[in-house]
Amino acid sequence: MSALIAALDQALAQAGEDIILRRTVGTAPNQVNIDVRCRARVTALSTEQIQAGIPSTELNIIMSPSEISAAQWPGGQVPALPPFDVDQRIPRAGVTDKVLMRGQAPKAITFADPQIIAGELVRINLRVAG
Repeated sequence: MSALIAALDQALAQAGEDIILRRTVGTAPNQVNIDVRCRARVTALSTEQIQAGIPSTELNIIMSPSEISAAQWPGGQVPALPPFDVDQRIPRAGVTDKVLMRGQAPKAITFADPQIIAGELVRINLRVAG
């Protein structure tokens, strides 16, 4: 683990909250939820984001890849990084991945911004519909 991930993990341990990242696989009626519990920093949008037209009901999430990698979420092994393989550890905006937090209904991911430095996934920034 890089020093960047270790520093992020320490910051999230102090100032973060527990969330659940959920990927739904399969087709109805045979769908299965694959969950992983993660520490994350959840904040409201900035004034600049709201002025840029992002709905003020959305939330920003900063999370580390540590729990995702440790759990080998969403299953199997940690894949090679792009361009060789799509990194399945990165949550996807759309209909299959959701965030559960604060006892509320699952929130849809509207934007995912993985931070890859020197070929290593070190941070994941998400925006969820709040």
